[in-house]
Amino acid sequence: MTAAEPTRDAGSAPNDSAAEVDLSVVIPSYNTRELMEQALRTVDEASGGLRVQVIVVDNASRDGSQEMVEAGFPHVELIRNDRNLGFGGANNIAFGRVKGRHVLLLNSDTIVRADTLRTLVEFMDQHPEAGAAGCRILNPDGSLQLDCRRGFPTPSAAFYKLTGLSRLFPRSRRFGRYNLTYLDPEETSEVDALSGSCMIVRGRVLEEVGGFDEDYFMYGEDLDWCFRMGQAGWKIYYVPATQIIHFGGASGRAESMRIQFRKSSAMSTFVSKHMRDRYRFFPAWMLHAGILAYGLYSFLGPLARSLALPVLDGLLFLLSVRLALLVRYHADLLPLIAALERVCRGLGLDVNPTRWVAPPSYTDFQWLLVYLVPLAIWSACFFALGLYDRRRYSPAVAALAVALGFAAVVTTAFFFKDYSFSRLAAGAAWVCSTVLVAGWRLGARWLTRSTSGRRLGRRRLLMAGTDPAMREFVELVQARGGLDCQIVGFAGSSEERGRVVSGAPVLGVLEELSRLVKEYDVDEVLFSADTVTDGLGHVRGRWRRSPRRRLVPGRLGSLDLVPESVDDLPLVDIHSG
Repeated sequence: MTAAEPTRDAGSAPNDSAAEVDLSVVIPSYNTRELMEQALRTVDEASGGLRVQVIVVDNASRDGSQEMVEAGFPHVELIRNDRNLGFGGANNIAFGRVKGRHVLLLNSDTIVRADTLRTLVEFMDQHPEAGAAGCRILNPDGSLQLDCRRGFPTPSAAFYKLTGLSRLFPRSRRFGRYNLTYLDPEETSEVDALSGSCMIVRGRVLEEVGGFDEDYFMYGEDLDWCFRMGQAGWKIYYVPATQIIHFGGASGRAESMRIQFRKSSAMSTFVSKHMRDRYRFFPAWMLHAGILAYGLYSFLGPLARSLALPVLDGLLFLLSVRLALLVRYHADLLPLIAALERVCRGLGLDVNPTRWVAPPSYTDFQWLLVYLVPLAIWSACFFALGLYDRRRYSPAVAALAVALGFAAVVTTAFFFKDYSFSRLAAGAAWVCSTVLVAGWRLGARWLTRSTSGRRLGRRRLLMAGTDPAMREFVELVQARGGLDCQIVGFAGSSEERGRVVSGAPVLGVLEELSRLVKEYDVDEVLFSADTVTDGLGHVRGRWRRSPRRRLVPGRLGSLDLVPESVDDLPLVDIHSG
């Protein structure tokens, strides 16, 4: 069967009752309650004029996702799994219940535009040769997610991707094959594969091709599915006439190592399943080795960046200990001290300076403990006080962490008499560590003109938008005494400029966000679902520093919250793609 056969009917349904429903939306869920609520709300808003069935398949979430769906969206069909079946397994369960002429796969961490469902349904109805279609998928900052249209990982495409040639020459038809970067993102195109985060599939495809291959627990199953659709004669289309926002990885951000492993494993499965026979004379082990190398690079790169600050502080602490020992024992000054001793004796003074400066007669192993044990104690204090999280650039918190570490070191040394050497050395280490560890943060603050941690620790927040979700957020913060932030105002519409909304002034419009960030010395900019796409493009940050950008995911007033900090609220960090 070929894709051009006229016998394919765009309106054909997998069963008799399917004609009653235009579209079945299937959303797998795992611990994404706030984002899931936002996704369901936007799906409801985009369903006007269509007969839509919505199915949520929850993979044993522990964050109240199931209760939220039942209470807030009673029309949604909720399937409760007693364990995490992965992306493919969850969708396969829902496929047995779909009633629509078409099925839309949608991730729970997405925001659907008002015309998305209708645009995709109309495209499928007008293109009977299409087995699946996907729209433009954007990162929260408005940039295109490259995975929304892909080529299959052939040996050459994988090589260009792994070696970076695809990034150097994105417009090249040869080098840009993996992510199809040579295609115009504004034009409808036939592609090899789509992203499962938003993919509409004809109901008849489920009958002919079947569901997902559950050998892929997560990642790669959409690539495999599109490959099988192509083998069955169906065409795959990228349709940029509409778009969604995809936050990406929201259900597994804390499992980056596991995610990288799953991605590499999925690619290896795809290569073994579809590429081995296709490229018989190309050694498959080379592809597997390349996949492994790229997976290690993808994991180690972010890991190295996350370890940069702890490593810097650790080196500064070791330097502090070394300086403290020099201050106390003057090991490099013994010749000078011996000369001073002879002078004193010549003057008839009974002194013995060397008695004051002789270091303990430790073994090499004991000296190693002198350095490493305090380092471990101080590092634990740094992590415990959040010095590598939201307080990473706080000089005050750094000084407090050093002081607590000093107290812990002195207390520990009290129980090990063999290591209870000079209190002067310990005190000098405390002073040196405070100067170095807190000092570089103070210098960085001065250079970047950051206010985070100043004004009694209150961060300065600017609200991008005055919609109900943003006003409710401001009212919640004000009801809690401002928490640990200072809301400087809103960026709203031109008609609202100068007004006071929920107790805060409207300082300007969205197009002026960069100016407002600089003028009001803003540390964080908060967006809503209505403003995130248009507003992010106007936040370019200050010299050498960009403000933190976060999303307010829906209305917070309905949640039972007693926050002590803004960070206790379910805000979503926004990163560019």
